[in-house]
Amino acid sequence: MKKELKRLENKNMQLTIELDKAEWEALVDESYNKNKGKYKVEGFRAGKAPRKMIEKVYGTEIFYEDAITEGFNRHYVEILDSDKSFEPIDGPEITIPKLDDTGITIVAEIPVKPEVKLGAYKGLKITTEAREITDADVEEELKRVQAQNARLVEVEKAVENGDIANIDFKGSVDGKYFEGGEAQGFDLNIGSHSFIDTFEDQLVGLKAGDEKDVLVTFPAEYQAQELAGKKAKFEVKVNAVKQKELPEINDELASNVSEFETLAEYKAHIKEHLAEHAAEDAKVQTENKILDKIVETTEVEVPEIMVTRELDAIMQDMEYRLMYQGANLEMYAQYLNTTVEKLREERKADALKSVKIRLALQEIMKAEKFDVSDKEVDEYVEKFAQRMGKTVEEYKKVLNDERLNHIKNEILMKNLLTFLVDNNK
Repeated sequence: MKKELKRLENKNMQLTIELDKAEWEALVDESYNKNKGKYKVEGFRAGKAPRKMIEKVYGTEIFYEDAITEGFNRHYVEILDSDKSFEPIDGPEITIPKLDDTGITIVAEIPVKPEVKLGAYKGLKITTEAREITDADVEEELKRVQAQNARLVEVEKAVENGDIANIDFKGSVDGKYFEGGEAQGFDLNIGSHSFIDTFEDQLVGLKAGDEKDVLVTFPAEYQAQELAGKKAKFEVKVNAVKQKELPEINDELASNVSEFETLAEYKAHIKEHLAEHAAEDAKVQTENKILDKIVETTEVEVPEIMVTRELDAIMQDMEYRLMYQGANLEMYAQYLNTTVEKLREERKADALKSVKIRLALQEIMKAEKFDVSDKEVDEYVEKFAQRMGKTVEEYKKVLNDERLNHIKNEILMKNLLTFLVDNNK
């Protein structure tokens, strides 16, 4: 048996394994003994048919695939254990250039983590200032709280923009009512453009008790294809006209929406809260500026497979976020008048940058000998353990290796970002 490991021009590794006739025959025989129970041969009980009989019925190559896989994996694992000069980033692509009476040659191209040449990552002198919180910011937040606590009151007047019209409606296309086109007692904010076409505009001027046929056209790219581009009629009845009544910004509002009794105390709290957010935003901006500069000076040829996998993760995350809003990527793409493929292409640059950042940070951690202590892990999980009424050790027992590794990576990243901010002020 001969093994050769070499680096290719494309930076991947190539592993060549040559097995002579006896070694190959032993692998095939091993595969036969492991798999013979899967094959039925007339005249023999399951697992009792000789290898030659199985090969006669199912073909001489019936055990080859398993033998090749088993033989390669065995030597591949040995290589990975003994040679730490490279790190695979994907499964190897295997070819068989030779298989004859003299033995077999297995050649595998192994995609590997690229070489990374770090540029400067300390002394970058990043400057970011937290935004100063003004009285105007506090007043704006108070108005937001005021709007959140507004109540709807019925008014005796015609519908105007900004009003809430409580309506019953039933939609039809070509004289046939369609599914999802009906509701009773629906509060519609006039001017919000949440309904298609000029639906809301046609309600302006109506009063409680009025009825009207509202004529609209569905958008050509409407998500329900059976309605896309179709003219529709909605039979609408106005039940009531409502307006938002805002509470006064005073001590009573403050005590109703917070733990504070006076407006002055609540304002002070808001200002402190906004300042904390501004400081956190400044910290994130600083970290991002540092990472941008590190990526600019880092030399690395990122393999396409790493970009593809990162892009897959970005799109999957987007899909999950949309699911919580009752949508999916196809619906989102239609809303933006584009396609999922174009959305994916637009995020490719983000995926490439994300991979570069990760590779650079891994090199920095290696250069600075970053590690996570058991004490740090214990401190991290302590708050979760307390919520569950368990000790740290009890809680750690329910964590699998994947979750523990995730916790360690979170701590590493937190420590690394702190290190970078401290060294790039």
